[in-house]
Amino acid sequence: METLLLLGVIQGAITGTGLLIHAGRRNGSHWLALGVLALSLTLLRLWTHAGGLEADPLLRRLPLSFDLAIFPLFYLYALSLTAASPASIRRAGLWLLPWAVFMGYSVLVYLAGFGEPSLQRLDALAEQWQYPWFKRIEDYLTIALNTLLAGLIWARIRRYHARISTWVPQRFADLLLLLKRWMALALVTAIVNLVAFAAHHGFGFDDRSVFSHAAQVLYVVLVYVVGILGFRLHALPQFPEPVPPPALPDSKVAEAYQKLQTLMQSEQLWAEPDLNLNDVAQRLGLTAVETSRVIKEGSGGHFRNYVNAFRIDAVKRKLRDPAYRSVSVLAISLESGFNSESSFYRVFKASTGLSPTEFRQQG
Repeated sequence: METLLLLGVIQGAITGTGLLIHAGRRNGSHWLALGVLALSLTLLRLWTHAGGLEADPLLRRLPLSFDLAIFPLFYLYALSLTAASPASIRRAGLWLLPWAVFMGYSVLVYLAGFGEPSLQRLDALAEQWQYPWFKRIEDYLTIALNTLLAGLIWARIRRYHARISTWVPQRFADLLLLLKRWMALALVTAIVNLVAFAAHHGFGFDDRSVFSHAAQVLYVVLVYVVGILGFRLHALPQFPEPVPPPALPDSKVAEAYQKLQTLMQSEQLWAEPDLNLNDVAQRLGLTAVETSRVIKEGSGGHFRNYVNAFRIDAVKRKLRDPAYRSVSVLAISLESGFNSESSFYRVFKASTGLSPTEFRQQG
């Protein structure tokens, strides 16, 4: 275990420093880098304890209490990565306050005994400062906050992945999915550790070293995984939460729908195979949300049904037109704005109850 912890310390130091240099503040990468460094220092404390190095007076109670900073820093990173508002990120900085308090206390205790060669004297001094009691409170708070923040991080990334997974290149969607899964694993580990901690201290159950070792192994792997993800996600495009526009007056809705009808008929927008809601909204000078409402209230359907109705009408006219008698059904559908043969046949059959060939024969 000592070797594994030492590898985590070295990996964390390299990864955290590399992130700070390579990614800078892009997408909150500096928060992730600081979180990885805090995790590395926590593993360093565990390593000194596992190796019995705390028998040295200089290393006894060395102020390496960064446990309370790890998940607050990861949460700040998650907020920055998922395009949270600057105000939200500033407020989230308050999660670091407990760490600052306990870290300051640990530094004071260490300085009070600095230079003291006797371990007995150091321990007695710590008792005078109520150090064991404060550390017990810190342990409870660390496990509780880690569990809470792991849940918040997982939920934040899950929502963001669901919202933008089809808006970004596949590699970014896959990376976000991987990050979400690792945060789910971190959440499960935190919950198990919390239950084990409560059972041990509250009910006197058996030693929880198995759970502690499992959490330590997760931390070592987490240093490596989140570091690699941080390097690859620093260029992720950001999509802030859309601000709902002011409600469009009913009179404006009717006016916009008439304008849209004119555009569809005079400029034949429906013939553009890649026409989308944003294109139409831009022509109307409205937002996508407003345009969706205009179409729904004016036609009773959604955008795709509205556009396909124009396309089906165009196909029906051409199928009845003698000038198109020698033109294939597929060519007519493509000319009318459909870009998929299968979707054209499905939409046409749903609209007329006939196949295009049957409809042409009836005409």
